[in-house]
Amino acid sequence: MDDTSQKIRLALVEDLEIVRTGIGKMLAEIPGCDYVFEASNGQYFLDQLATKPIDVVLLDLEMPVLNGIQTLEILKKQESKVKVIILTMHKDLDIAFELLARGADAYLLKESSTREMINAITTVFQDGKYSNHFMNEAVINSTATDRKVKSRMKHLKLDERDLKIIRMICDGVKGQEIADAVFTSKKNLDLIRTKLMKKFNVTTANELIRLSIINGFYKPRSNEEIEREKEDILSANSLRQQESLLGSLGF
Repeated sequence: MDDTSQKIRLALVEDLEIVRTGIGKMLAEIPGCDYVFEASNGQYFLDQLATKPIDVVLLDLEMPVLNGIQTLEILKKQESKVKVIILTMHKDLDIAFELLARGADAYLLKESSTREMINAITTVFQDGKYSNHFMNEAVINSTATDRKVKSRMKHLKLDERDLKIIRMICDGVKGQEIADAVFTSKKNLDLIRTKLMKKFNVTTANELIRLSIINGFYKPRSNEEIEREKEDILSANSLRQQESLLGSLGF
């Protein structure tokens, strides 16, 4: 990128000072880039972003106050145009795919070369599309896992509603809340739960949870993720009730 081109405005979010200093120094020396600011957690990043616009952020995952996943979610809800490159030590295909599915523009390991990091920055800035071998492998792995899950669902004769109920049971959600989420009565939910136990050939909720994890139907989530889903369900139910009321009134 020459001097007449638009400079790429960068930010780095990393809680470990020694890592932040090292990567920050490298970012500040990239030709055609402007290293605008750094932050030690997601909240501090968002606070600074309000007055310091950037184009690309390199975002760590595990941080205090507000972690990388939460920060990414907030940026997406705000419909931010900032390109997000996850920069992490987690060499985990499932985590990589989850972050890409949530809207991250790239997933880089901290062991990546400086050359790859620069390539990722310029590529997401120019057209928003960047991929590497690890990211491609994460997508392939997820596709294979998804096929296995669908095959097991077919074998056990489970539909999408069954899967939603199973996941909410595994999350520890109360019966009435699950019933509200799938738009059925508590009595009918108890019936569905009994049928699910028979399909899995289990007699306790703990056995159901264990087999759900083994079969790939459920992936443990944080309390924050579970609470956010509950809030989304409440909002959806409220909207559904409003639409029903308007419909009954002839609107």
